[in-house]
Amino acid sequence: MVVTVIVGLLCLTGAAFVLVSAVAMLKARDGLSRINVLSAATGLGLPLIVMGAFVHDVRSNGFDWLDLVKVVIAVLGFVIMSSVASNNLGRAAYRSGAPVDPATIPNELAEDPPAS
Repeated sequence: MVVTVIVGLLCLTGAAFVLVSAVAMLKARDGLSRINVLSAATGLGLPLIVMGAFVHDVRSNGFDWLDLVKVVIAVLGFVIMSSVASNNLGRAAYRSGAPVDPATIPNELAEDPPAS
């Protein structure tokens, strides 16, 4: 019973992050904002779903070290991929000349660096 609640909370919380990111993506005004919104789904939502699936698998089939290693690699992969991909996609979107929402303040990339 307790494990079922834990699995449900992990999976539903992860799914909520993905759903909120999808709704926020529809409301984002520019490409940079959309990339920023997507990182919450890939950095938090998917790892929570994977951990929920792991807890369910442990309850059903028992603990296995190989499965634990797979989950750790998957979660680390999601977190690393999310941060690196968001950074690179944001830079590529800005360098491509995609329009930036005027409400983006401060826009340090558009300003000249201070003279030293």
